[in-house]
Amino acid sequence: MEMSNLKFAGKWKALALATAVLSICVLPAGAAINLNETQGGTVTEWEIGPEISYIKYEEPDVMEEKGVMGGVFGTYTVRLPQKVVLGVDGRFSYGQVDYDSVSTGSIDNISDFILEGRGYVGYDIAASANTRLTPYIGLGYRFLRDQLGGEVSTTGALGYDRESNYFYLPVGVKTLTALDNGWFLGFTVEYDAFLDGKQKSELGDAIAGIDTVENNQDEGYGMRGSVQIVKTMEQYDIFVEPFVRYWNIKQSDLQAVTFNGTPIGVVGYEPKNNSTEYGVKLGMHF
Repeated sequence: MEMSNLKFAGKWKALALATAVLSICVLPAGAAINLNETQGGTVTEWEIGPEISYIKYEEPDVMEEKGVMGGVFGTYTVRLPQKVVLGVDGRFSYGQVDYDSVSTGSIDNISDFILEGRGYVGYDIAASANTRLTPYIGLGYRFLRDQLGGEVSTTGALGYDRESNYFYLPVGVKTLTALDNGWFLGFTVEYDAFLDGKQKSELGDAIAGIDTVENNQDEGYGMRGSVQIVKTMEQYDIFVEPFVRYWNIKQSDLQAVTFNGTPIGVVGYEPKNNSTEYGVKLGMHF
């Protein structure tokens, strides 16, 4: 949000996640990956584990935040005999980022956390004898809280807490290919169509009496991709999955800034921004 007479207004402190990722998947003994596993009936799968990522969020020519996040993720998938795939996944990530702006100075070690949940439906296609292709579409929600309230920058600017809410439509495709000697290789490519967003700026943290400003966003997009390298073992399977996630969001609408409910003659908005995250997931699959 940019607005007159208020330092830090309009600096969306959200993170851009992007990481180089690892994901460990563990299956029950003797349960190696089977590309045609739904032929025998419905198959259910769970994945859980930790992830770590490096995030950079930027409002061009205004400010940036960057730092390391760590968290956990989980996925539940149902593969039906008709080759229809139903799935839900979620993650929680927490870390500390550094804020830097030409006009308002810098602040280090800001606590941020992210919650994200998604549901999707897909369809398994046998692209070849060794490769399974799964196009999918779904609905996702991403929440970020930037806990800058009570912080003071190197130039004396006062910070405030921020909340970011994204609703989006993930559309993508996953592949899994059987190689030699129990190795598998998989790819995921996804486009995230931005549906709606709401940014909340708790300006009262900086100036007592100033009301929270809520800005609506309706333009933008996201992209993400990953690579899986899987090795089946006697008691379990493990895989490594580097990934990247990217968001590009346009400027929000304008909202009047109020003091105890009374407009004070200025408006606030969220500037256009982009974020990138590289990371690594470690997980269990059963």
